[in-house]
Amino acid sequence: MKVLVITTKSPYPLNEGRALRTFNLLREMAAQHELHLLSFVQDELDVQGIAALREFCPVVQAVPLYLGSSAKFQLARDIVAEPFRQLPLQVLKYWTAPMRAAIAALRQVHHYDMVHLDMLHLGAYLDVLGDLPVLMMEHNVESQILARRADNQTSRARRTYLRYQQNKLAAYEATACRRADTVVAVSEPDVAQLQALSGRSDIVCVPNGVDTSFFQPALSAEAGREGTDRAPTLIYVGGFTWFPNLDAIDYFRREILPLVHARHPTVKVKVIGRYPEAAMVDEIKADPAIEMCGLVDDIRPHVHDAAVYIVPLRIGGGTRLKILDALAMGKAIVSTSIGCEGLEVEHGQNIVVADTPQAFADEVLALLADPERAVNVGRAGRERVLERYDWSAVGRGLARAYEATVQRGQARLAADEAVGEPPHRNNRVRLPSVTHGGKQVQGRT
Repeated sequence: MKVLVITTKSPYPLNEGRALRTFNLLREMAAQHELHLLSFVQDELDVQGIAALREFCPVVQAVPLYLGSSAKFQLARDIVAEPFRQLPLQVLKYWTAPMRAAIAALRQVHHYDMVHLDMLHLGAYLDVLGDLPVLMMEHNVESQILARRADNQTSRARRTYLRYQQNKLAAYEATACRRADTVVAVSEPDVAQLQALSGRSDIVCVPNGVDTSFFQPALSAEAGREGTDRAPTLIYVGGFTWFPNLDAIDYFRREILPLVHARHPTVKVKVIGRYPEAAMVDEIKADPAIEMCGLVDDIRPHVHDAAVYIVPLRIGGGTRLKILDALAMGKAIVSTSIGCEGLEVEHGQNIVVADTPQAFADEVLALLADPERAVNVGRAGRERVLERYDWSAVGRGLARAYEATVQRGQARLAADEAVGEPPHRNNRVRLPSVTHGGKQVQGRT
């Protein structure tokens, strides 16, 4: 098949969970199908990294979004316009004339069998894809993330705004899921939530995965163990450009780390991932117990060197690739329930789960005090990902979803023809539209 793939950001570099999932799944699909990639690029890393996709995509095109000196103005414009549009902000920002033109140009040259929309944020393009079968990838239940952000927001004004955005996004998410031929979620809990939201009963689960040949346990049995000449280190991997990661470390710093230091004052925390300039980030950087490493060429030596891998997430959806990477490397992990949500892991066997600051601190301290237990938990985690989460096995699930998408699209067209309807998604609800310049469109022009 010839498949048009549209993404919100470049799938390379592999510096966040979304990129890791998209890159690895597209690589698996490219072994069976011809993939053409059309991707927004939002920063210089995207601009430089997208060329890596030419390794397995014969057509790769980039569409700039919020690039250059006018980026802040463009974002401010969309924020101001959003209350007057039916599309939520997360979708409005991706509805652009350059992307519509790029889609139209490719469709004039190539005959595509289907389209892969790689996030809910791209659902507005369903109306410019005509009768092409469409698979929509839900990396998270996006409205759930906003709900959890609102739940943890102390400012009444911010909480009210987040609730407004959550409700608007939930309505859009339900409609977009009903319109796509196939919807793919990353975990069974996400499948259940999306089914309840949209009324569909056929949402597919294609879990996240990990490259188990790349992420392997340290060769030295002493890796991560507390030595006499250095303080034990905890590690967190996740860029602060995604708010749940920033919230996780801020929560750990304020509420959990003091409890750890009360009994083990030398413990340090290393954070891997890029971070923006922001007041909350500055507070975290100022903490002498926390080392902000930014982006690194290879996370493996840092993870191997740590005693415990922490995932204190309070907000999120989908499943965390960071946990799969750590499991593959045989690290002992302490996570919140939200942090390991949707993964087939068991507390006390291949992961340790704690949901209050005191419980989280206690579990970290217990693993530091018992290195043999940490090794056993990590070994069991490695065994679990080998059984369930290798990318080659995960890719077979997406391949089946591709086939189902084409079959559903063909059935939809046949049903249209049987009743004399023009070929369109007449068995799906249309996305909300807005008026712009006297024309009905679905976002900004």
